[in-house]
Amino acid sequence: MGLDISLLETFTLVADLGSFSGAARRLGLTQPAVSFQVKALEKELGADLIDRSRGKVQLTPAGRTAYAHARKILADREEMIADIPRTTGEVAGQLRIGASTIPGEFLLPPVLAEFKRHYGEVTVSLDIGDSVGVVGMVAEEHVELGFVGMKPDGPLKTRKFAEDMLVVIAPPHHPLSRKKKIELADLAGEQWVFRSESSGTRRKAEKALRKAGLAPDEIAVVAEMGSSQSVISAVAAGMGISLVSDRAAGEPAKWGVVSIINLGGENLVREFYAVYDGEHPLSRAAEEFLKATCGAF
Repeated sequence: MGLDISLLETFTLVADLGSFSGAARRLGLTQPAVSFQVKALEKELGADLIDRSRGKVQLTPAGRTAYAHARKILADREEMIADIPRTTGEVAGQLRIGASTIPGEFLLPPVLAEFKRHYGEVTVSLDIGDSVGVVGMVAEEHVELGFVGMKPDGPLKTRKFAEDMLVVIAPPHHPLSRKKKIELADLAGEQWVFRSESSGTRRKAEKALRKAGLAPDEIAVVAEMGSSQSVISAVAAGMGISLVSDRAAGEPAKWGVVSIINLGGENLVREFYAVYDGEHPLSRAAEEFLKATCGAF
């Protein structure tokens, strides 16, 4: 029995969306065509995969088993497509990368654009998360390269590729915004908006505040946000102050959305690292992208 991959793709899309019509729109097909493909797969496997009696898409026990195997088959196909160029030396195929917020939103996009101009045969996917999550993606081989704002512990290889500086931001009319300069120690008792605890920005910020002598009970965290942009928006709305990347704060400060507070010579430089598994050879696409990224900053 030779299974048609396209039938598996249609079936998993119907299951993921919970809708024949939704899958039809996504695939650019008619709903009857999608229904026909699912029925063809059911005939091939000799079992009903979707219970149609309740007016909604619900997988049967056989359907749940088929779905699990179909996802694995489709994932293996994607991995094969990505791996073949690795053996042939071509700069082609799928390049999966992960990045924390600052690399993913500010540093990598221009590098990606230039890379695609040189290597049009490479399809790049970029997942953005916090630094700890991205390191996990690399360790679990969900992505080939990770770009994060902290140097991880463990066996993964790292290469420094860029740096930025953390700056204090406050709402435009906050009393701090009227001072010519302050020190981190002056921020005791302020309300803080931070990234999540697994963020490289958060870890660097807390380390700097501790070094300045602020005790944990002097750092009142009123909110934790999932991205630098959400932190800046919360600060702009008056929720508190924060330490964020100067790359993220530059434009909002220019337009008066937030104020950047002068720290009077405090050096809060933070380094960014490329992370990858040294136990497995990188694909040619990953090698070239790593080279391009490390040479861009």
